[in-house]
Amino acid sequence: METKIIKGDLIQQKIFTDVKTEISAIKEKYHKVPGIAFIGFSGIPLGKYNIPLHVNLAESLGFNVFKEIKAEDTSEEELFELIEELNQREDIHAIVLLQPLPKHLIPIRIVNKIAPEKEVEGFHPLNMLGNLMPEIQANNYPMCLPEALFEMFKEAEIEIQKDQEWVFVLDDEFFTNSLTNMIVRTAAAKVVLKESPVTYINKNSVKLAEHISRADYLVIVTKHPEYVQADWLKPGVCIIDIYSNLVKEVPSKNDPGKLVPVIRGGINVKTVEGIAGAILPIPGGLMTVVMAILFRNVVLAFKNDL
Repeated sequence: METKIIKGDLIQQKIFTDVKTEISAIKEKYHKVPGIAFIGFSGIPLGKYNIPLHVNLAESLGFNVFKEIKAEDTSEEELFELIEELNQREDIHAIVLLQPLPKHLIPIRIVNKIAPEKEVEGFHPLNMLGNLMPEIQANNYPMCLPEALFEMFKEAEIEIQKDQEWVFVLDDEFFTNSLTNMIVRTAAAKVVLKESPVTYINKNSVKLAEHISRADYLVIVTKHPEYVQADWLKPGVCIIDIYSNLVKEVPSKNDPGKLVPVIRGGINVKTVEGIAGAILPIPGGLMTVVMAILFRNVVLAFKNDL
């Protein structure tokens, strides 16, 4: 069986081109550009790569970028004060809280403090509710995760069929983390057809392999790199890997004096080639397009504020 490796680079570049064009038009018409504030934390291993990646891309697209890098021991009260200040600023149209957070902070409490109209990923409780219930008109933007999946499936000509089974594998801490749990279930509600069975299962379940073996679509959210084994899989399964793990740093091939990250998701792509029908891998898969959707939503935030 041929396994289709679905990368998001081309879709990302297309969206980036559209965003850059829109920002240029906005600047010419309004003599200002959308503003985005990133909140990140020093000391988070992946943060030293994730923060500059977001900041540099946003600047290259033409956004007015604000960066707030906080110490790992920043208190919840200090963070609330910062977010309230950013909420009040008219030149900031989007506030992005870069994950993961230090362990003492509760993500859902922090995200809930961001003004819903400035929370552009779709993670604010009101925005998630609005994605589930469009009739109440509570959300301003499409949620990044399902929107990115729709874009990638369309490009790869994958059509979700009714009665196909979805299995979501999460670490225990992602079940107990209210924000992650809500994000996964809201995104699933947007993507999975109502006729299809859905299972959310803890990575540590003794029945994990049994459930995975039934999956037509397998979504993996785990901090344990390459955890899911090839012999658990149903032939032809579509694998959607979501969580990026920094496993090590190695010297760059182009500049040996510079370290670059080695990122892995919950599955080893090479071991499942010939078994899986399609894979959205880590790195280079779904999260590549999620970032592009995020920046597109910032432009929407600016337009909503006019």
